[in-house]
Amino acid sequence: MGRHTLPSLLKIGSRKSALAKLQSYLVADALKKKFPDLKVEFYFKESLGDKDLTSPLWKMGDRGVFTKDFKEDLLNETVDVVIHSWKDLDLQHEDNTEVISILERADQRDLLLFKKEHLLNPNFSEIKIFSSSPRREFNLKRFLAKALPKRLQGKPIVFEPVRGNMQTRLAKWSESKDTQGLILAKAALDRLLTENFPEAASDEYAQIRKTIRSYLKDAVFMCLPLSENPNAPAQGALAAEIKSSRQDIREIISTLTIPEVSKSVLIERKELQKYGGGCHQKIGVSSFSRKFGEVFYLRGLTDDGKELDAQLLNKNKVSQPKAEHIT
Repeated sequence: MGRHTLPSLLKIGSRKSALAKLQSYLVADALKKKFPDLKVEFYFKESLGDKDLTSPLWKMGDRGVFTKDFKEDLLNETVDVVIHSWKDLDLQHEDNTEVISILERADQRDLLLFKKEHLLNPNFSEIKIFSSSPRREFNLKRFLAKALPKRLQGKPIVFEPVRGNMQTRLAKWSESKDTQGLILAKAALDRLLTENFPEAASDEYAQIRKTIRSYLKDAVFMCLPLSENPNAPAQGALAAEIKSSRQDIREIISTLTIPEVSKSVLIERKELQKYGGGCHQKIGVSSFSRKFGEVFYLRGLTDDGKELDAQLLNKNKVSQPKAEHIT
């Protein structure tokens, strides 16, 4: 730990949704494996985005609707670190807090769930899909028109907004008689179904897994290719936000950083920043490494009507982006 002493207690904050808590538990578990004597306390609370479940995210004028409520907690040291889904973090930044990349990145892709009964009996005039993302709507309308089974091709595809946690969105989709599809971030679904953290045995998470599986048994699914539907920047990645002056916390948290993950996320966020950022953007961007090189996809529509479509393979090493600071 260098010249800094390991704190006896680490206070971790996050949103109080099941997924946000789970992500905090994953981080705590990873830290305890590295520092067995470290004690951890959790501080969970609702964000602005959790309280307003009716407005589409892209219409909520405030930036960082899931993250900015924790800024004060960090600055007054009520908590030492806040764990975020990195895609929720605002692209704008200040110097009084700092973001650190942590843990492996989960699957970047989106997932389409489609009701089996509607696939077998396509006696409907249009295909309705729940999703609140302008990015998904723009990129998937064209792709799904040719990628869905032939019996469904030619039907108009309509996207409708849906808000709420994973279980709520699955329930709304299941209960809607005239909605065939639901788009989800595969990373969120994968994490809620995982059992590789101590709290997974609790009644809360056992029930969530049972509930999710009960909905999945009535569905077929398609993992949507990044080449056609690039992810929201940083989708699937976790980030820890700390007070910039807390060198002691930085040293602990940075032991969970994986350089390849940090690099890919910062490339994506820097690309979106060129077009202004925000949930209203109809732009997806993916960066990831394979043995053969660095892959980059960009697809979408800018605010001024310019269509973006780039697919790049760079076999040379990409230089490490500079560390990021955020509000």
